Amino acid sequence: MVAALTSVVALMQCSRSTDNKVNDAQEAIVDDIKKEKEEVAQNLRDLRDDINDRLDKVSKEIEKGNIEAKEDLNDVKDKLIEQRDKVEDELDEISNSSDETWDDIQQKARNTRDEIKLEFQKLGERIDLALDRDKNKDDKNK
Repeated sequence: MVAALTSVVALMQCSRSTDNKVNDAQEAIVDDIKKEKEEVAQNLRDLRDDINDRLDKVSKEIEKGNIEAKEDLNDVKDKLIEQRDKVEDELDEISNSSDETWDDIQQKARNTRDEIKLEFQKLGERIDLALDRDKNKDDKNK
C-alpha cells in the first residue's frame, strides 16, 4: 500500500512537471507569434511611411504646375495611393489575425510587402525620369 501511494504521488509530480513544460511551451509560442506580428507590422508601417513620403514629393511637384510630366506624375500618385491602401489592408489583417490564422496572414503580408517594394522601386524610377525630363526642358528654355 505504501508503495502504491508513493507511485501515485510520484506520478502526480511528473504530471505537474509535464503540465508546466507544456504551458511554458505554449506561452513561448504565443510570445513568438506576437513578436513576428510586430516585426511584420513594423516592416509594413515603414513601407507605408516611405510611400507617404514619396506621395508628398509627387504632390508637391504636381502643385508646382507647368510640368510636362504632370499626367505621368498623376498616374504615379494614383498607383502610390493604391499601394498604400494595400499596405493598410495588410496591417488591418495582422491586427485582426488570430494565432491560428497567423501563418497564412504572415505569408500573405510578406508577399504583399515584397510585391509593393518592387512596384515602389519602379515607380520611384518613373518619378525620377519624369522630373528629370521636366528639369531638362526648363534648362533648355533658359
